[in-house]
Amino acid sequence: MGAEQARIEVLSEHVRNQVAAGEVVERPASVVKELVENALDAGASHIEVGLEEGGIRLVRVTDNGCGMGRLDVERSFLPHATSKLREPEDLEHISSLGFRGEALASIGSIARAQIISRLRDAELGWRVEDEGGRITELVEAGCPAGTTVEVRDLFYNTPARRRFLKRASTEFARCLDVVQRLALAHEGVGFVMTHDGKRVLDVEPEMDLAARVRRAFGAELADALVPVEASHAGARIRLSGYVAPPRFSRRDTARQMWFLNGRYLRDKVLSRCLREGYRGFLIEGRQPTAFLHLHLDPSTVDVNVSPTKAEVRFREQRQLFGFCVNALRESVAKTDIATPGESMVRSMERRVIREDPNQARFLEPGVLRPASPVTAREVSGDDYQPAPRPLAAPIIRAEEGEVESGAVMGEVGDDLRGPFLQVARTYLVRALPDGFEIIDQHALHERITLEDLRAEVLKGRPEVQRLLVPELVEVSRAELERMRPRLAEFAELGIELEPFGEATVAVHGLPSRLKKPNAGGLVRDLISLLEEKGETPKLDELVEEVLHRCACRSSVMAGDALSEIEIRALLERGQALESDQTCPHARPTRVRFHLEDLEKAFHRR
Repeated sequence: MGAEQARIEVLSEHVRNQVAAGEVVERPASVVKELVENALDAGASHIEVGLEEGGIRLVRVTDNGCGMGRLDVERSFLPHATSKLREPEDLEHISSLGFRGEALASIGSIARAQIISRLRDAELGWRVEDEGGRITELVEAGCPAGTTVEVRDLFYNTPARRRFLKRASTEFARCLDVVQRLALAHEGVGFVMTHDGKRVLDVEPEMDLAARVRRAFGAELADALVPVEASHAGARIRLSGYVAPPRFSRRDTARQMWFLNGRYLRDKVLSRCLREGYRGFLIEGRQPTAFLHLHLDPSTVDVNVSPTKAEVRFREQRQLFGFCVNALRESVAKTDIATPGESMVRSMERRVIREDPNQARFLEPGVLRPASPVTAREVSGDDYQPAPRPLAAPIIRAEEGEVESGAVMGEVGDDLRGPFLQVARTYLVRALPDGFEIIDQHALHERITLEDLRAEVLKGRPEVQRLLVPELVEVSRAELERMRPRLAEFAELGIELEPFGEATVAVHGLPSRLKKPNAGGLVRDLISLLEEKGETPKLDELVEEVLHRCACRSSVMAGDALSEIEIRALLERGQALESDQTCPHARPTRVRFHLEDLEKAFHRR
């Protein structure tokens, strides 16, 4: 018999590095992330990132950190070589951004890379190159203190992976996103980024988080941010940063940033915290904008989950979740949730142009308003909204002294003094010192009713108004069977139902707080809720949804005429809430127009 031939081969070091590179290095942005994180771990206070062709041709990262000596430079491109771990126990309390020792070896295996570094107290530095896994001899080099890493011709030796790269502009945008996130995460560190010789980002070391947001995303967002600052368990858990009003929400999570001990990450638990923090303030399907720093004892979090280090595991997840949600909700409630009137003015302008393009010339800069011309994309794109109908009556001007200076709805010092104007029996208009606001009476009352019902449920079973004659509601047999297991839970919410025959539900009682209750409509709402959830909803989900639907059914409706006394009472009840700026479905309860908006609408500026 011939000798047995093995089919299992031990991969060479070069192949192993290329396999690891597939996990660590997906595109130029991955290289930028790994190199900048190394610079931060080296204690740099100034980092420069230079790109050519979106980073495909060149990524260069230069820092003024501690630098490396001869032996460290020599070992830099070796696999699993790191200065951040010594013993297995070190994995229990990792405080550095990098630690796995895979990045440089992986990068060197699929690019032409070079490291030049000098210690601060040394006269000369050292240079080493790694071209596709072939590491050169170490040589002396003159260079400033710190480290420069150059990565050229990414994936030059793996053309199949190079073909998966996008256009240079797309790869550059991803690199810029990485640097912006790292700049937001590390106050005290300055960043400069260039692309094809042009400076595209400049962040000074002394800039705080708000200033960095302003530099990266503009003044409008930065000016609207509300701070978050909270601690727990003797400051072992700290949350800081900013949340934005719901109107800055997006379809994607691009401006939803969590930083854990300086590390940017995408974590399901933290994303859920943010969604819960905005629940009731944000329309479903929209993603909030927030910039949040979470500080934890490194021993309470496991960052060694994936090679990209973008996911973590929390050892005290339940405690962390409750703390974060409470802190976020408190700050979100303080944001200015009212829809700004300026957006409505812009919408009106877009409608004018859409209906008559010839009118665009009257809206050009210097003619009637100082804004930029409206483009065709603005007119026909996703942002287009029909303009509101003109008010049916002139705006009532506030008499001097009627509203305290600077007071807006819901703020301390706002005495809610009239006069008020009801438009189309749906919208309430009230004057403010610097303009006016329009309130959706149904949306506001819906929020008030929901909070009242929620408070009663928290105290115990709500007070029930029993019907003298039970109201019978016809349903299908399947619908009755779907409701039957939840009847006791409905009763705990003050909704007393009982099967009556094979396809009828008898309504015996409803929460006494409900005004003008529609028993049949409420039963159909409950059936619809159970159908929408598919699987049996959890009790807390059921309670919240039922309360929402009860609140909607029993609130002042569009078309209900209100007296001035009733309007004032409605506004006062809203003012007493933690937040009265959205209805239970997260729609804003008001639109606020400032004098500046009016002047734009009437072409005074």
